[in-house]
Amino acid sequence: MPLSVLVGSLSTLWTLAGANEVVAMRSIGMTPYQLLGALFPAAIAVGLLHLVLSDQVVPRVERGFIDWWASTTPPNDEPEVPKPLWFRLGDQVVTAKVVARDGRRLEGVEVFRRTADGALVARLTAEAAIYDGKAWTLANVARTELEPTLVTTRAETQPWDTALTPSNLRDLSAPTDRQPVSRLRGILRGTYAGTESRAFYQTRLHETYSGPFATLVMLLLAAPVAHGLRRRGGAMGNMALGVVIGLAFLLVDGLLAAMGEAGSMPPLVAAWAPTLFFAAVGGAILVHVEG
Repeated sequence: MPLSVLVGSLSTLWTLAGANEVVAMRSIGMTPYQLLGALFPAAIAVGLLHLVLSDQVVPRVERGFIDWWASTTPPNDEPEVPKPLWFRLGDQVVTAKVVARDGRRLEGVEVFRRTADGALVARLTAEAAIYDGKAWTLANVARTELEPTLVTTRAETQPWDTALTPSNLRDLSAPTDRQPVSRLRGILRGTYAGTESRAFYQTRLHETYSGPFATLVMLLLAAPVAHGLRRRGGAMGNMALGVVIGLAFLLVDGLLAAMGEAGSMPPLVAAWAPTLFFAAVGGAILVHVEG
């Protein structure tokens, strides 16, 4: 979406400048900033569309495609070896050796409860966890408390008080690339399970918010094209400059986002720094061209 705004803005302003429409606008007292402001509503509309697509449409479409593909793809001749599933839910880290396709049964369950600073305080193992439509029940349970003293208790069955749901497990078993804001917030609050680190979901949340602003940055980077015919080097040079800086913005944004998701950079900085920096660059270029 940001790239489409960059290309659309460059081609539109190139056409206006080539037909001397910009000269006509300036002759009636219209400033370059007013011209840019006239294009802002379209960029804002595209930004809002970007937000709706990335937050609501894309996660649903990905989930629908994954479920459809799983239901139509014939099974392999060789039986698939189940892979253990690891995820975190609030202050707990959970692993299951086998997850049923419908998400209503887990086998080989281990639950590790930790403190806020990551210290292990309890471990629970169960042969199976079964969801009856209302709540989870653990079978053949062994619970070990590490504090204040080491104590182990056993039970044939035990209720499992957890916010985990079968749909959550299906999402964990076959995850989508994008998650809506509500799900990201749920993972960070501990009401929804996730397989990645906290920094990963914090970065994704900030990326969802900062993404629509990238369209405004692209419009700002394209603005000097409208004034290139009056300057040395012409509009072609300004167009090439806008393309190069726009692509550099997308590259830097992707690199910093990856660093934020890996925990190498604060999520807030990773998501918002490229937008703010390249907005400043675009504004500086526009002021220089007009000055």
